[in-house]
Amino acid sequence: MIFPPSAPPSTGTTPVDQAMAHAREMAVGFAGRDIPIGAEDEALEQCGRINGEMDRIYYGMLPALATMEASGAVLEKGGQNTLKAWITHKWGTTPAQAGNLATLARALHHQQLPLVDEAFQGDVLSLGEACAIATSTEKAVTDWAKVLDSADEAFKADHPDVEGFRARLEFGLIAYKKECPKASVRQLRDAAKWFVAQLDPDKADRDYDETFDNRGAQFSPTFEGGFLLRMWGPGADNQLIQAGLDAYTEPYGPDSAAVPKHQRTYDAMMRIFETALAHRKCAKAPRPVVTLNITVPLKRYLGDQTAEPAVTEDGVVIPDQMISRLTPKSWLRRFLTDAEGKTLLDVGQKHRCAPDPVRQAAGYKEFHCEWHEGCDMPRSWSQFDHIIAFSQGGATSSDNMQLLCSTHNRLKHRLQVKANQQIWEHHHTQNRQEAKKENGDGGDGEGEPAPATA
Repeated sequence: MIFPPSAPPSTGTTPVDQAMAHAREMAVGFAGRDIPIGAEDEALEQCGRINGEMDRIYYGMLPALATMEASGAVLEKGGQNTLKAWITHKWGTTPAQAGNLATLARALHHQQLPLVDEAFQGDVLSLGEACAIATSTEKAVTDWAKVLDSADEAFKADHPDVEGFRARLEFGLIAYKKECPKASVRQLRDAAKWFVAQLDPDKADRDYDETFDNRGAQFSPTFEGGFLLRMWGPGADNQLIQAGLDAYTEPYGPDSAAVPKHQRTYDAMMRIFETALAHRKCAKAPRPVVTLNITVPLKRYLGDQTAEPAVTEDGVVIPDQMISRLTPKSWLRRFLTDAEGKTLLDVGQKHRCAPDPVRQAAGYKEFHCEWHEGCDMPRSWSQFDHIIAFSQGGATSSDNMQLLCSTHNRLKHRLQVKANQQIWEHHHTQNRQEAKKENGDGGDGEGEPAPATA
């Protein structure tokens, strides 16, 4: 890998400027060298460490920038009204990235997230993950403050104040990250929604009511003879719509290779409308063809709002009122778990393909691909893989199944095949050397024994 030479950017003369220039020269020199075959993993690890050091530099500047924003120096000396605007223009980031950094900077300035600071200094969090926790926490705390403003004294007495709410949410997210170190920024944001649903049990229903009141659909004929259909509403209803579209969408295959996804989605919507019109006057409608898997803890189902919230298989929190609406029309499947929430279901290893109950029980609370290096592919788009291969005696049971996206499922198989080939080659070389010793150094290898089984 050879990078073309470029003129070094101008630097100042302070010790910090000189140190950064030296560090830049070393990092660019490392990246410009040819990477020997077999050293790619170390090169990737080094790139990760360099990025981690850059994160620390940015993180170290944030509290000082927030202090200058509070004093007015960002406007008077930097020419920008907010820290977000200053970061956007001076650091060359997108407004969204600048907003996340500014939110984290203010939280650090006001010492509102001590556990985040401790976790970052201990290499538990990256800069992006710290920003995700800061922004998710700030949004949740703002919403909670509005709830408390309109609540009576009895409600306030039974619920935490704003700072108590912030501390509990921060503690939960840091604990989640420590338990799942490969969790990504996206998964941290999803976890924040789950924790908020437990700390504020009515939030999912409030959000549903608010977005439902603003729901709408707009049908607009176009001048060219076509039309545009636009819909907006609660995110929970989106899960139903998406499940319906998935049920009627033709799978991608040789017969539909030339049909893009958006056209297959259009065809699915037309099939849904045609089916609804065909059975509009039926005394007994056909059985449902749409599957939306929702896990509802028994206590929550019985009305205990302190229990864990109901979630889809991808971790989307579902409001209680939607559960009540769907229950009479749905199939219910019982799952018995231990105190830690792990399923006890096991159907043995007689079946290569896991039956539906086993697939539902596998990775009971995993909402994404379980690749050990981390992956954001949602559960509904992942495959069920035997941890110990079925060909090696692995059971088709929930505790021997894991969620892997198609990319990582194939990669796991490829790496295993490669490892087996290396073992085979080692035994093959060893047996060949032993055969040569038996036949003499100049032996032609005739009668060479077969290699041992890998």
